[in-house]
Amino acid sequence: MKQISRPFNIVILPPKNISQKAISISKKLRVKGGLFTLGNKVYFPHVTLYMAEFPLKNIPKIKSLLQKFVIKIKPFNLNSSDYRQSPGGYVDVAYKKSKKIKDIQKSLIDLLNPLREGLIMESDKERLHTSIKTEQKNIKLYGYRYAKSQFDPHITFTKLKEYNTSAVAMPKTDFSFKAESVAIFSKGEHGTCNKLIKKFNLQ
Repeated sequence: MKQISRPFNIVILPPKNISQKAISISKKLRVKGGLFTLGNKVYFPHVTLYMAEFPLKNIPKIKSLLQKFVIKIKPFNLNSSDYRQSPGGYVDVAYKKSKKIKDIQKSLIDLLNPLREGLIMESDKERLHTSIKTEQKNIKLYGYRYAKSQFDPHITFTKLKEYNTSAVAMPKTDFSFKAESVAIFSKGEHGTCNKLIKKFNLQ
């Protein structure tokens, strides 16, 4: 019998003021060919910690583990750096990779990876042959190419149809914030967060 699974995104949710700034920039980028626009009801602004394919039968266990996991974490600061655009057209704001957030991501992946049961997201199956070696290894080991040493905390504003040199030519805004909540979402196209499954507040 075929296993029923779905990709999920476990994220840090920014506070309302940061979300609204991200939504505003996302709307401005729509005229440059943005393939999605951030909002308050779909395509939620977020900082991804772990994105992976999980069997649906394991979601109750994942929610329980997340609840226990966040109890041990106190709110912490995320400091923003530059606006960026990837060769594939993703436009985002980067965050400094502090020891705190690196440790949180590592612990979270180690906790939840067994519940993936070896599944790999459809979007990553092709990358097993095209990505750099470290990302290929991460996909095989953790089901997520940006795990651990490849972790790259950021908030994505949108994905453009094609690279646009003017996309990041915007007045720089400080996106730093104190992280106070983690959430699990159903993953949408382009790594978006579509449906909130559960939110957990840091202690």
